Amino acid sequence: MDVRQLRYFSKVVESGSFSKAANQLHVAQPALSQHVRHMEEELGVTLLYRGAQGVKTTEAGDRLLHHAKRILAEFAEIADSVRGRALAPSGEVRFGLPGTVGELLAAPLIEAAKARYPDVRIRVVEAMSGYVLEWLKRGEVDLAMLYATSNPKGLAVHHGLSEEICLFAGSLTGDAPPFLQNATVDLAQAARLPLVVPGPGHGLRELIEQAALSVRVPIQPAIEIDSYSQIKKLVARGLGYGILPRMAVQSEADAGVFRIWCFARPEITRRVYLAYSTERPLATAPRAIGQLSWDILRQLVRDRAWTAELSDESHRPNLYN
Repeated sequence: MDVRQLRYFSKVVESGSFSKAANQLHVAQPALSQHVRHMEEELGVTLLYRGAQGVKTTEAGDRLLHHAKRILAEFAEIADSVRGRALAPSGEVRFGLPGTVGELLAAPLIEAAKARYPDVRIRVVEAMSGYVLEWLKRGEVDLAMLYATSNPKGLAVHHGLSEEICLFAGSLTGDAPPFLQNATVDLAQAARLPLVVPGPGHGLRELIEQAALSVRVPIQPAIEIDSYSQIKKLVARGLGYGILPRMAVQSEADAGVFRIWCFARPEITRRVYLAYSTERPLATAPRAIGQLSWDILRQLVRDRAWTAELSDESHRPNLYN
């Protein structure tokens, strides 16, 4: 078995057809079929089912495909790895960011990349973290910042920071109940307030619901809206109490517009990860931008532009050195 056979096998599975794979590879179909048959004979297992609906992998074929993708990705990286810095990064890098991360990271990242890697063009695409994750898995973006990695299969994820989720209110909100006289609040107490939070399916809402489940408290918001800016506007007008990351409301709190309470039981925090696929080769430009984004992310915390706690250095990626 060799790299060429692995590439042929992967292409057959990807296209779902020997004839389509043969056209894409510019290989005669009988020769392609023979390569796969030799692999099956060598391994002593059936790798593919051939039927009216096309070609499907067997259980053994699934296992081989997993190894083939990893091996082909590593093989594709050899040239760039050997050349190292002798090959200046160039080309487009597609970077998926949740909106709140993009607000803080996008501009300094693009500015730094323009100065350090002038031949690289960054295309930032923003959406909720769940959508960004799906883009990354489908190969529609090269890199991503994510809030959740419940299914990290096929991905490399590096924990960059953890940010606090807090309760906040505006000066126009009515008389605060006695339990809000302290700097901290229990989620069970906060759940009795008229809450303004994102709707079901939003990553932050899911985090709040998980925390509520841990203390057996139902969350019944007064207002549900996915936009952070609209949540802040509604809270500033006195229509309820919001729950958002501290970094989203810290500047208003510093200006005296909002008052913030930390959650004590339980504490609610959200992690931010740098992520990229391990099933596709990561070229020089995405490697360089991924490493740069990591450094800028952490510098934002050190400069107090982002209110968060940094992970330890063991999580640091080694993408471009």
